[in-house]
Amino acid sequence: MIKIFNANDRDFSTAGEKIIEPLKCNEIHKKSLNGWYIDVEVSIKYKEYISKDKLCVVKTKSKLRPQAFRIAENIEYSTRKIKFKAEHVMFDARDYILVDVRPTNQNGINALNYINERTDNVSPFTFFSNVENINTAYFIRKNLLEAWEKIEERWGGVFDADNWDISFLQSVGHDNGETIAYRKNLQEFNIFEDWSNVCTKLYPVRL
Repeated sequence: MIKIFNANDRDFSTAGEKIIEPLKCNEIHKKSLNGWYIDVEVSIKYKEYISKDKLCVVKTKSKLRPQAFRIAENIEYSTRKIKFKAEHVMFDARDYILVDVRPTNQNGINALNYINERTDNVSPFTFFSNVENINTAYFIRKNLLEAWEKIEERWGGVFDADNWDISFLQSVGHDNGETIAYRKNLQEFNIFEDWSNVCTKLYPVRL
């Protein structure tokens, strides 16, 4: 089952806008920041509930809590069904900009909290980290996801998400390229319009 919620919802304890029985729901979960999304097909009768930025909340195998996935723009309609991709909300980090931020001589958790407190709009993310390496990085007009990628490279460690709660760990489980498919190797789940190359925010710079 999939629960559909509005774009800004955070409490998934209710039934949401609609509970949907999907025709297909495949979860693709790669290591760290390399991708986590669901490919979904539903009946055309749910058309009024499927739109860009709405949240699909799904119970996954790797997390105790249901996880929120945001519907992307490229929604495909046919006479009988709707196909769409929804990306995990950890990738909302693309929408938060660091204008000029430099965490200096800090460990993992302090570096992450430092940049998270200095985004252009208030960030929804919270952090945990056991990475004690000390380092420095300089972010000018970078989004939060780009900053996480640099921190992963420079500090060493791996990112893991539980909705908007982000962990930066010394190590997590290995990426074995597994695809979790409904009615294949996923017994059940409950669910309580690609924008990656599109500019959604402009930051003017005086030359």
